[in-house]
Amino acid sequence: MNCELCGKKIGKPSTVEIEGSTLQVCQDCSRHGKEVFDSDKGGVSKDEIMKRIQRKKEAYSSTRNQGGKKELALDYSDRIKEARIGMSLNQEDLAKEVHEKKSVVAKLEKGDLRPSDDLIKKLESTLHIELMEEYQKPKTTSVKSGKGLTIGDLIKEAQ
Repeated sequence: MNCELCGKKIGKPSTVEIEGSTLQVCQDCSRHGKEVFDSDKGGVSKDEIMKRIQRKKEAYSSTRNQGGKKELALDYSDRIKEARIGMSLNQEDLAKEVHEKKSVVAKLEKGDLRPSDDLIKKLESTLHIELMEEYQKPKTTSVKSGKGLTIGDLIKEAQ
């Protein structure tokens, strides 16, 4: 590796900030700037990353839990659009009511955007609808014979 200031070959570079720029420099050039440590570079510690991941998991699981909890309805986009039209609101009016952009409402109605928990609450109270529904565990079928499940088994079960 070469020093980014003088170009000299270096083994172990020092990371320094010189006039607002972070550079990898040799020991001689490191005196021209302030040494920067990992935490100073705007880097994020492993602990902080783990905390962020945990918060995201908790946020996701709050709307998609099993065991009698509620999840976002699969037809949430249709419910939002029908309720908006039923209240004689256009997308812009609804956006103002829930303090969002018109493009967010449009994406919600197309199903291109999954609403956050806060937005779900705002939409439910503004439009007087339920966007959350009881989580229903998918029905599973077990086959006792060693042959496995066939299409015919599924048809018989559906009837």
